[in-house]
Amino acid sequence: MNKHFLLLLLLISFAGFGQRYEFDTFTEYQFIKTEKADAEKTFEFSNSKDNSYILSVLDKGKQVTLTFLHASGQKAILKMDKARFFEEEDLIVNCSSTEKQDLTSAKNAVVSFDFQKLNDTIIKKDTLQHYVIKTVDKKAAAETGERHFIIQKSTDFHLPNVTPGTIPYFCWASGKELPSGLFRQTYIVKDDESIEKMVLVKYEKLRKILVLERGCQY
Repeated sequence: MNKHFLLLLLLISFAGFGQRYEFDTFTEYQFIKTEKADAEKTFEFSNSKDNSYILSVLDKGKQVTLTFLHASGQKAILKMDKARFFEEEDLIVNCSSTEKQDLTSAKNAVVSFDFQKLNDTIIKKDTLQHYVIKTVDKKAAAETGERHFIIQKSTDFHLPNVTPGTIPYFCWASGKELPSGLFRQTYIVKDDESIEKMVLVKYEKLRKILVLERGCQY
C-alpha cells in the first residue's frame, strides 16, 4: 500500500480519536529540588510557536514518567518504557490517565505579580538576560518567593517555555514582559535558598505528537 495513503489513514484516525498536540523542540535539564538534593534528569517536549502546552518527562531508569500540561487545565500522567517512548513519534493517551485542574486561583493571581528585568547574568562566559517574577504584595513575598528565569542565547525562535497553567504563564499571556527563549536556568529563591532549580543541558529540534482521547469525563 502507498506510504502516503497509510500516513493519511493514520492522520484521519488520530483526528477522530481525540485532541492532537504537536511538539517540535526537545530539551534536557538537570532538576535539583533543593540545594541538598541530588540532580535528576528530566526532559521537555514543547512547541516553539505555542507554549500553551508542554510534555515533561522524568527519567526513572528503564521507565519514564510523562506529565502533559495544558493552560486550559488538562493534565495527563502516565508511565511507560523509556526505550519505547523515545522510539515512537506518536503517543495516544487514554482518558484513564487524564484529569482537569482548576486554574482559577493562578489566573486571578496575575494582578498581584510582575516580571522584572535584572542585570544580565554571566554563565560560562555567556552574557544572558535575567528576569524574575515576584508578587507586588510585600506581605505575601516571603511565602511565595521569587521565580528566576535566565534565558539561553540564540533561542528566541521559541516562545518562553514557562509551565502552562502557572502564574508566570498567565502573567506572560496577559501581556507582561518576558522575552522569547528557552531557559538556561530557572529556579525559586525562598528563605535564602534556591529550590526547584532546572539547568539546561541541551536542546534540539525533534518532532513528537501526543493525542488525548476525545470525550473524557472529568
